[in-house]
Amino acid sequence: MAQDSFDKIEKQLRKAGLPTGGVAPFQPQLDRNRYGEPVIRKALVQYGPKKGKYGYVDAQGRIWIKDRAHGDYPDHWDVQENGGQQGYLRVDSLGNVLP
Repeated sequence: MAQDSFDKIEKQLRKAGLPTGGVAPFQPQLDRNRYGEPVIRKALVQYGPKKGKYGYVDAQGRIWIKDRAHGDYPDHWDVQENGGQQGYLRVDSLGNVLP
């Protein structure tokens, strides 16, 4: 049973494209769906330019939102600190923090 739950979370991570390695890997905060199965928690950003967007919540309570390439940045994740209230950092698909 535990292995099946782990496999479902791994599948969710792969489907979303969340990084599982590197300096800043995504470590999920888990909830349960209506069937009692583990799922990655999602939350709404409350502040800043990403306000109103849903993202995946990590174990530290940060919200990860997928962002497309712009400027000198490739496709990446904007990792919102404190719901966007304390800024964010950019993490690439391999889990490396972008400058």
